[in-house]
Parts: sequence; structure tokens; C-alpha cells
Amino acid sequence: MPVKPRRPHRLSLYVCSVQHPMAEVAMIETAYAQHSDSTPLLLREDFAGTSAVAMAWVASDPDRQAMAIERHGPTARWAAKRCVGTLGQRADDLHIVEADVHAVPGPKVDVTAVLNFSLCELHTRKALVGYLKHSRKGLRPDGMIYLDLFGGPGSQRVGTQTRRHEEPIDPCTGERLAAFDYQWEQRAFDASRGRIDCRVHFGFDDGHVMSSAFRYDWRLWTPAEVWEALDEAGFRNVTVWCDRYDEDAGSSDGVYRPVKALPTREDWVVYITATR
Repeated sequence: MPVKPRRPHRLSLYVCSVQHPMAEVAMIETAYAQHSDSTPLLLREDFAGTSAVAMAWVASDPDRQAMAIERHGPTARWAAKRCVGTLGQRADDLHIVEADVHAVPGPKVDVTAVLNFSLCELHTRKALVGYLKHSRKGLRPDGMIYLDLFGGPGSQRVGTQTRRHEEPIDPCTGERLAAFDYQWEQRAFDASRGRIDCRVHFGFDDGHVMSSAFRYDWRLWTPAEVWEALDEAGFRNVTVWCDRYDEDAGSSDGVYRPVKALPTREDWVVYITATR
């Protein structure tokens, strides 16, 4: 008799529905190669949450190590437990630190990753520039910061999007999870402060719903604002990376490449990189 998939932890659902750890590692390698012939070995993941990217980084090369900084204790402890099961004997190559990112000065790394739109947790320009200055100090001479943003007219509209996941495989553990619906809700947007209230809900076939499993009070930064803040913080070689999107087909080619201008479209996700 087949084993019924168990209902997963909300952080496992998050990994399966929105994170692509190995794709992020590949993208970091591509971006890093744009400015350096060396191989990046040390990664720091700030606002790390599940620490999935840091785990994938360590798993991608036997010489790689990573540090993941997460201030929320239960999340950091969940990630640390998962790290042992995922990396096995190499678990010691990932250091998960429960702290505010500003409180961890080093060691210096090749890459600092700021993903899952975590930069949006910083609500003022002063906080943004302050964090970027702190991040730059933690990079080696050839070091690079790697971050993502989302935007477009659709990002300011109230509404809910639903995506179905049929018994997905957890990319970190290989475990098969119960089928679920992922819902992204944009509940409110305040244009006067650029603030958006977003929620993530999960629904299951038995009728159970994890309502507001994740809540976000974010500042919607534009690439131009982040570019200027990176420049003020002392970074060089700021580059915006974007995919190509077919509006008629409603699909992306999935390939992010450097762009000089963002295309006009309803929604976009970009990566921004800069060197020390």
C-alpha cells in the first residue's frame, strides 16, 4: 500500500513553492564569472530564512563553505536541523547563525546573497544604504553582492494568485510532499510610502488551509533606487539581470541576462549584482 505523503512544515512548503536553490547557485556562478576568473568558494546568505541557497552552495562543490544569517530563532533552528539531514558529513561546512545581519561582521566572503526579496524588509533609504555599506565590508576584494527585486504595475495591485503543486519533491531533502495550492496575496499597497502588505497561504486537498503562513510588510524598491544606493555604498559594476517574457504566451524563457533597460510589462523579477 503506497505511503500517503505527510502534510509538510510551512518552511518546506515555502522551499517547494518559491525557491530554486540550485538555479540560484548557477546564476551566482554566471554573474561572478562576468568580473572574475577565480572560482567563488565562500558564500554568505543574509536574511537566510530556510538557508536553502546556502545548503545548495555547499552541496555544489566539495571546496565550498557558506554562512547563513537568520534572526528568527525557530526558522534558524529548523534550517540547522535540515542542514544535518541534507548535507550529512558536510553539514559543518554550513554555519547557520541566529542573529541580525548587521551584527555579524565577518568572515569576508566571495558572494553575499540577499534573496526572496529580503531587501524589501529595509523600509528607508538610510536603512538600505546602511545595510549595503555593511555588506560591502564583508566582501573579499573580488567579492560580489547578489540580490533580487520584483515590481511592475501588477506588484501594486491588490489580488491573489494561486498555483497548484502536485506532490512536489523537496529540492533539499528529496522527500515527496502532499499536493497543495500556493496562494500569493497582495493585500494592500500604500503608494505614499511604497509599502506593500503581502501574505502566503497554503491549501490542501483535505480542506485544511494554512492562512497567512507568511506575512510581509515590504518596501517596494525600484532597481533605480537600489542602483543609486549601491553606488552610494561604494559598490562598482552594478548590473541588472532580466529574463525575456512572451506576454501572449504568458511565459518566460527562464534565462536571466544583463540588460540596459527593463522591458515594459505587468510584472517582472530582476537580479542585481555589484562588485566590491
